[in-house]
Amino acid sequence: MNLLFEIVIQQGFLVDLFGVIGLGLVALAAIRLARRLSSESAKLMTWGALALMTGRVGFLIYASFVTPFNQAEFDPMLLDTVKNVNIGLLTGGFGMIVWGFWRHEQRLAEEPAR
Repeated sequence: MNLLFEIVIQQGFLVDLFGVIGLGLVALAAIRLARRLSSESAKLMTWGALALMTGRVGFLIYASFVTPFNQAEFDPMLLDTVKNVNIGLLTGGFGMIVWGFWRHEQRLAEEPAR
């Protein structure tokens, strides 16, 4: 078998790890921007990146605890709630990052040229 196929498809942990690291880098960039410019949009991007990381880690934890073999042991309402909270965190976090970047660019456009 192809080694790349085995790593990416069959053992997705490495890809998940790179995704969480990438989200962490987005959070660090937003924190740096918040410190440098102390703008509300940078704080919004920071919270968005943290919400994205929390939602992604939540899905990783969900996938490791709930398998097809033990899915019947959990209450279906609980499983749906956990899935929807993670989806809400991912959606809200992405929206906060986009809105933060948009507000940051809008603020830079409003400032007079130096």
